[in-house]
Amino acid sequence: MPTAFIPFTMCATVRDDHRRSFRTDLERLTSTHRGWAPLDVLKSTNTKALLRGAVPQSVHTATDASLARYLQDRLAADTDIHLDLTVSIER
Repeated sequence: MPTAFIPFTMCATVRDDHRRSFRTDLERLTSTHRGWAPLDVLKSTNTKALLRGAVPQSVHTATDASLARYLQDRLAADTDIHLDLTVSIER
């Protein structure tokens, strides 16, 4: 049975202690081949980026806040990328 994917938009904001690595983090975020959340940058500045992606439907996609926590935890654990995320699930 195929897995349903949930599309979302995400605003990533740089953390003060990671300002120098924000552009590099964005490049790593979108160029790394991650099956769990492929991302495309829609717009970006030196401190914020608007991205679009999709994740498999799960308990993490129940709310915008739960998906934001899940993505922040995965990014920090998998790639040592530390961004503040705001997520809107496209329903």
